[in-house]
Amino acid sequence: MGSNICSWEFESGSGGIVNLSDEEVMLASQNPKKRDGRKKFKETRHPVYRGVRRKNPQKWVCEMREPNKKSRIWLGTFPTAEMAARAHDVAVIALRGRSGCLNFADSMWRLPIPASTTAKDIQRAAAEAAKAFRPVKLD
Repeated sequence: MGSNICSWEFESGSGGIVNLSDEEVMLASQNPKKRDGRKKFKETRHPVYRGVRRKNPQKWVCEMREPNKKSRIWLGTFPTAEMAARAHDVAVIALRGRSGCLNFADSMWRLPIPASTTAKDIQRAAAEAAKAFRPVKLD
């Protein structure tokens, strides 16, 4: 504990709380989502990633509710669930800081930080983050 070395878990399936210089990051894989209350319609949310839902068989969308407001910030439509989850992590870091629940352990240091907490800046940074994780086969 006396050293300044950052220790991270890079295994996406390992889950848990990750230690970063004596600060903990909460991961979505350790903090399970609540069940969807809808009974009539088909479930569209991703089973693991927070803030991600299926638009159609080929696309995933991402949006996040602003803290203490009813409005939502639209983060975009993406070809993969992983890209949408990265976009969601950018918004979580911008709006909730270290207390937010992230989809990936490396999001705190790997993703761009928005210039401010305005919706436009968060959308811009989320699009940039998702683009960085676009699979090669989709290009």
